Amino acid sequence: ESQQQSNDQPRGDKLRSSVNVYEYDANADAATYPTLTSASRRSDGTWIPFGALSGLASGGGSTLYSIEDSFYQRSRIFTIDAATFPYELTAEIPLVDSNDVFASVAPYGNFTADDLALLINDDKTVNVDPEGIAYATLLGESCFVVASEGSGTVGDPSRPINSLNFLFVTDLSGLIKDVVTLPDDVNDVQLRFGFEGVAVDSDVVYVAFQRAWNGEAGPRIGMFDYATKTWTFAWYPLDAVESPNGGWVGLSDLAPLGDHKFLVLERDNQGVTDARVKRVYSIDLNGVQDGDTITKTLEADLIPVLTSRGGLPYEKIEGLAVMDDGTRFVVNDNDGVSDNSGEIQLLTF
Repeated sequence: ESQQQSNDQPRGDKLRSSVNVYEYDANADAATYPTLTSASRRSDGTWIPFGALSGLASGGGSTLYSIEDSFYQRSRIFTIDAATFPYELTAEIPLVDSNDVFASVAPYGNFTADDLALLINDDKTVNVDPEGIAYATLLGESCFVVASEGSGTVGDPSRPINSLNFLFVTDLSGLIKDVVTLPDDVNDVQLRFGFEGVAVDSDVVYVAFQRAWNGEAGPRIGMFDYATKTWTFAWYPLDAVESPNGGWVGLSDLAPLGDHKFLVLERDNQGVTDARVKRVYSIDLNGVQDGDTITKTLEADLIPVLTSRGGLPYEKIEGLAVMDDGTRFVVNDNDGVSDNSGEIQLLTF
């Protein structure tokens, strides 16, 4: 038995001081950690590096897809094999703008052509902020839909607009085929807490905004009809802040259940002993009209799941997926190990 004392850190830090106690038992069942490992790259034999996983989607069978956020450049989609444990990250798919589809997006407001140019590299890879991913069929073609969160807040000089919120539609090789932006009147009130989870049902792309914009009643669930190219929006009723340390509550991901029904991942921005809201709700968007407020039903409290292996709750539970057999997965964003323990847990519940 051993004991490790971490460095003292103030309460405001994401990762605070702790005492960790470990026990070795040669007769114990199979190890439960790590939950996710990576395979080697075929090109050079090195392991596929990964971190800052910010979205999750079922790919059919035992396949999951995930995405990394803007902590890293040259944004990538990851393929995960969940057939055996530990789960294995088996492939990386870079998002690429080889046909200049993204490069052709028109600047708007404070988002300039120079800002756009910084998001596209010389090799046509892109530097965006993927927060959600869907593996889907749109207008009869298999694709990925990636939700990229905008950067900056309108009217806040300390957080200038460097990027709009984007939906990227790619083929299965990561080639960008289409880019969808919000209506101008919605871009006009952009808050930095934008696109998070994304899901597709019957040629409609559903995207969750993390928090309410411009004093609105709640965060939006955007519904983009891909056939008619039109947006509608409904309001999502967030849980109240419960943490003794305050903070906020927002949305992190959507997982499709079929027939326009979804699971929604809702979380606060608190971790360890201050974490309170890490919950999964179900919503039914059948018949929901523009401007409606959604009703929700509690499906799971994730705090017991996150502490079941002896650790403390992570702040950023950001990915949610439901497999064909009904198995439900969540994954946390480790912020690229910045002010973070670095652990990534891919868990079922």
